Amino acid sequence: MAVSWSARTEASGGKTSPEELLAAAHAACFSMAFSAGLSRMQKPPERLSVSATATFDKVGDAWKVTTMELEVSGKVPGISASDFQQAAQAAGQGCPISGALKGNVQISVHARLE
Repeated sequence: MAVSWSARTEASGGKTSPEELLAAAHAACFSMAFSAGLSRMQKPPERLSVSATATFDKVGDAWKVTTMELEVSGKVPGISASDFQQAAQAAGQGCPISGALKGNVQISVHARLE
């Protein structure tokens, strides 16, 4: 994939950035962890829609990914909204990409049961 500095900080111009690629990897990882967790609860999802947004900010003299926001909506028969939220938070803390970012990037999970 073509990457460029301007795709990071200005206009993408049809290119991507390492931060977008990181967000895509995090969304995929979270989706897999969430689906597996729901299945272990005997509540397999019919549908999950996940997106991730990485914030790339200048911190002091350097640039840094400062936050990662995971958004998920899903259709899961027979689950309560509370259990859906708890499973989403667990997946957000437990997926391998979250583990790699932990302590360096603030991660938030926003979940909505359809």
